Amino acid sequence: MRHLKSLAQRYIDWLIRLGRVKFSLLGVFLLAVFALSLQVLLSLFIIGDIYWIDIARSIIFGLMSAPFVIYFFAVLVERLETSRSQLSRSVTELKKEVSERKQTENKLSIALDNLEEIHRDKSNLMATISHELRTPLNGIIGLSRILLDGDLTPEQQSYLKTINVSAVNLGHIFSDIIDLNKLDTKRLELNLQPTNLNDLLNDIQNFTVLMAEPKNLKFSLEISSNLPDLLYLDSARLSQILWNLIANAVKFTEKGEIRLHVSASENDTYHFSVSDTGSGIAQSEWDNIFKMYYQVKENKNRSSGSGIGLAISKNLALLMKGDLWVESQIGKGSTFYLNIQAKEAHSVDSHTFSQPLNLSVLLVEDIELNVIVAKNVLEKLGHYVDVAMNGKEAIQLFERNFYDIVLLDIKLPDMSGFDIATHLRQKYEEGIYDFLPPLVAFTANVMQDEKEYQARGMDGVLRKPLALNELQQCFYHFFGEDNTIHASSEDKKTEFHQSLNMELIGLLGKTQVEQNLRLFKQMMPIYLQELNRAFTTCLSDSSIQKDFVDIAHKIKGAAGSVGLVTLQQLAEKMQCSQEANWKDKIETWLNELNTHWRTNVKELEDYLKL
Repeated sequence: MRHLKSLAQRYIDWLIRLGRVKFSLLGVFLLAVFALSLQVLLSLFIIGDIYWIDIARSIIFGLMSAPFVIYFFAVLVERLETSRSQLSRSVTELKKEVSERKQTENKLSIALDNLEEIHRDKSNLMATISHELRTPLNGIIGLSRILLDGDLTPEQQSYLKTINVSAVNLGHIFSDIIDLNKLDTKRLELNLQPTNLNDLLNDIQNFTVLMAEPKNLKFSLEISSNLPDLLYLDSARLSQILWNLIANAVKFTEKGEIRLHVSASENDTYHFSVSDTGSGIAQSEWDNIFKMYYQVKENKNRSSGSGIGLAISKNLALLMKGDLWVESQIGKGSTFYLNIQAKEAHSVDSHTFSQPLNLSVLLVEDIELNVIVAKNVLEKLGHYVDVAMNGKEAIQLFERNFYDIVLLDIKLPDMSGFDIATHLRQKYEEGIYDFLPPLVAFTANVMQDEKEYQARGMDGVLRKPLALNELQQCFYHFFGEDNTIHASSEDKKTEFHQSLNMELIGLLGKTQVEQNLRLFKQMMPIYLQELNRAFTTCLSDSSIQKDFVDIAHKIKGAAGSVGLVTLQQLAEKMQCSQEANWKDKIETWLNELNTHWRTNVKELEDYLKL
């Protein structure tokens, strides 16, 4: 069949090369010769004689009709071949387009993967920066605030006010930068909690007075209607918006006053306006100033700044189901209007929660020091705690006992906390377990947000070492209880100590901290020996790098559980092997850890002697 198709294609190609006219003439000639020969042979064979008159008549008739038939046959074959060639070219071009499209799709897929990796690396970097910078920044704010309450000369008080306001301003700028990254990755979200709006406004007023004082600006807070005591708000986000508006007002106002007006209306809507008597903004710029990185060109004073504060504030306002806009006149000042929606929160009856919860807690943690600290914190709050050091033991305890909540470490010797959560949920869905308590990740990782943990089976997240406010918030969320413990005045004075976690130390008490510190001093040389050995090995074999990171993670958890903030932060740097400069700095960090870990321990020992 294939041979026959090949012959037919050759015949068609020959016909097209010969042309219609030549093929028709040749066809007539061949047909005439064939017809004459056939008729002569048939005449001789059938009747034994040749009638030339009849033969001549047949030849004349054939010559009159055959050329037309042969010509149209040639035209038909030529048209069919042309169509076949065009169809063949179309198919070839289509295959080429499909191939090119697949290549383009592959390139696009690779580009998207690279972009996603860049966003992920960027988010990890921003999270690490946030963790590293906020601790000293909060220390500056807290210590300067404490010192402002002391006996100072006017000059000292002026300097401290400048330090305090600058640190607070830096914190809000840093929040804008973090939100810029979240906005870029579409992860900007609210954390709604019962918030005392009057207290929030009072804090805003105190800081604004400090900001306005160096320029002799008057500040007034006006509340035109009764506001609820509690609202479901993201207080940090609302403060961030108001701070951006007030900071701009102070920056661009040379004399006069700044006024914050607050009111409420129907449909759970709350109105804020920040007015100033500054240089004003041209109407043509009203919409542009809320665009990212935009700076007003006409006013050289307004050319300063990052150009992101108002853009972030606008997005936050929209996220709060409200809006942010401006009205202004050149030379007369500006008024920024903010609307948000918030539900009223009702205060909790203090008599309802006069008794401790006495929850039954399953703590899954493999580092002994972390176990001691977390267990003591939970027991001092009135809870019963069982401890499992690995996943297998955790499942066995869960199946034997009833627990109100399960705290799961992520890194365990035999399986991850995610694996345990998946196992427990699967058994619950299959009907093997009648009850599934809240599963809360207990982790030192600050780079992932709560939604990432929830997507992998967790109901919530608690960070190591345990912070009282986060623990209280977690229990309040799941059990509706107010587990607030008030720190003493002495604790409040020292809670911003930069090298020690004073809140944790105050909660555990001197005796328990001394016991934990003795255990830490025994474990740390062993950890360091393992860490130095792993570092030497990973220099020659990068596949061993994970062992080094795991040991650094253990040191970070152990140091954090004792309250040694400096060691904890240093170990965290060593743990983040995905950072670009990790290989360049890891040896320096390791030397610092080997040389100075006893210094941080000595600071804690000295504090315990006070």
